[in-house]
Amino acid sequence: MNNISISVRLVSGFILIALLTLILGFIGYSSIFNSKNALKSIADLNLPAIEALGRIQIGIVGLVGTQRGMLIPTLPQNERQAQYKAVMNYRDAYQKATKEYEALPRSAETAKLWEDFQGLVAVGVKSNNEVFAKIKEWESTPDQINILASATEMALGPARDANLAALKALDNIINLSKSIAEKTRTTSFTEVDSNIIVMIVLMVVIPTLAILLGLYLTYSILTPLKKGMIFAAAVAHGNLNEDLDVHQRDQIGHLADSLRVMVEALRSKISEAEQKGEEAHQESEKAKEAMIEADEAREKAEHAKAEGMFQAATQLESIVEIITSASEQLSAQIEQSSRGAEEQSRRVGDAATSMEEMNSTVLEVAKNASNASSTADQAKAKAEAGSKVVSHVVRGIEQVQQHAQEMKNDMGNLGKQAEGIGQILNVISDIADQTNLLALNAAIEAARAGDAGRGFAVVADEVRKLAEKTMTATKEVGRAIRGIQDGTKKNIDNVERSGKAIEEVTTLANTSGESLREIVSLAEATTDQVRSIATASEEQSSASEEINRSIEDVNRVSMETYDAMRESAQAVTELANQAQVLKTLIDNMKTDSGSSSNALPSGKKSLALGRR
Repeated sequence: MNNISISVRLVSGFILIALLTLILGFIGYSSIFNSKNALKSIADLNLPAIEALGRIQIGIVGLVGTQRGMLIPTLPQNERQAQYKAVMNYRDAYQKATKEYEALPRSAETAKLWEDFQGLVAVGVKSNNEVFAKIKEWESTPDQINILASATEMALGPARDANLAALKALDNIINLSKSIAEKTRTTSFTEVDSNIIVMIVLMVVIPTLAILLGLYLTYSILTPLKKGMIFAAAVAHGNLNEDLDVHQRDQIGHLADSLRVMVEALRSKISEAEQKGEEAHQESEKAKEAMIEADEAREKAEHAKAEGMFQAATQLESIVEIITSASEQLSAQIEQSSRGAEEQSRRVGDAATSMEEMNSTVLEVAKNASNASSTADQAKAKAEAGSKVVSHVVRGIEQVQQHAQEMKNDMGNLGKQAEGIGQILNVISDIADQTNLLALNAAIEAARAGDAGRGFAVVADEVRKLAEKTMTATKEVGRAIRGIQDGTKKNIDNVERSGKAIEEVTTLANTSGESLREIVSLAEATTDQVRSIATASEEQSSASEEINRSIEDVNRVSMETYDAMRESAQAVTELANQAQVLKTLIDNMKTDSGSSSNALPSGKKSLALGRR
């Protein structure tokens, strides 16, 4: 992981946290959106469809009940007119409910059942119209009881079968609509429960991952930087043997490699300069010793001259030999020292060149530190961008929470609408009770009529059965409505839980934003530390320049030593020549002591020649 670039690590971490936060928000939004669609489907499709089908059923049952009541021959005229108005009202309600239902979208299966129902209703309408036509014909000729009997037979025969078939088909459509609504509700609950579990898991995982990632990035960046700062401080105080234990391939690793190379080159050049300086010092000491020996020889020669020419000549001969030998040795040593000084000057020049190269390396280290500072600034900018992304996510989650509250209000309105449907069902139940009471009255009247009212008794019994069936259907619809109300309450509870979960997600997202802002602060601290390293590298570059100037001074001293050795070599050569002249003079003194007065000018001439 340390071999990956710092900017890549920071940006990847921020992108990962942002993606996980977006996933969490998307799951919450999709859960609420799907629940809203399911509730909208129930509220806008299933409930209106069931309500319209219930009113269609009420219209058919009410029409049949009214028709059976109009078959009672003793029904007062005002009641009969009221029954005609009721027939018109039932038919209007039926047509209105039919239009409302047909305006709603339907599945293929529901559409097929509706088509079959329409066919059965057409047969029932035809039969009912024939019954009403017979009733009107009887009302115009009340004494024709056979017309009423024919109408009764038709109502209890084909019309009854057609109406029962239509009501059965309508029951199938209602049951299918209930099953579709129940399936939609169950699917919505299952999806909401699973999404809540996923959101809870992500609410735990995302903050934990963000904290761990922030701690790891901080540790991976600050630890090698601290080591680099300690190493740079030690080198700045003159400790060139300090070890930098940072080995990685990111910007900090490159900076550490450059620092190690710089210190190694500095250590090598300083050691070489010290060695050459020591060699120059040794050669200079040897030259001083040779000059001291030459001075001693000269003093001995003067002393020998004072004691006596012959004895001096004898002693000077041995001394001259010593001086000659010493001069030759001294000349050789001075020549060797001269070559050493020249070699030292050349090596010091190389050291100066190496120091210049090392200085360039230090400047390169400073440049790399500056680049690392720029990278840290970029990482800071990316962290700030990540913080802005988290802020946008928080605003998006707040919008989702607002949508959830709106959906909760819509579901509350849906519950109120379901209560309204329950009130309508209560009205239908009252109508069924009244129809049952009317059928009971009709049965009583038929019993009073004796055999002539037997047919009316059958009609009254059928009306009573239809009323009971209407009450049963009303109770079933009521149970379905209560089930829908219960489902709506559960959905409201789920939405409230989702709202609480979204609030927790918002809090956690805000926490993630705070973590990102802390990471921005750490990135700023990292930038300052990298700038400190760059400053230390620049100071080290200044120190390297000072060392370079010192090496140049050593080079100048070496050149002066070389010049001094060259002049010493010339002086020693002159000394050797004078020793040869002195030896010749001594030989002349030995061979002819009487001609010493003639040998002295010759010696002066030789000395003069030697000086030339």
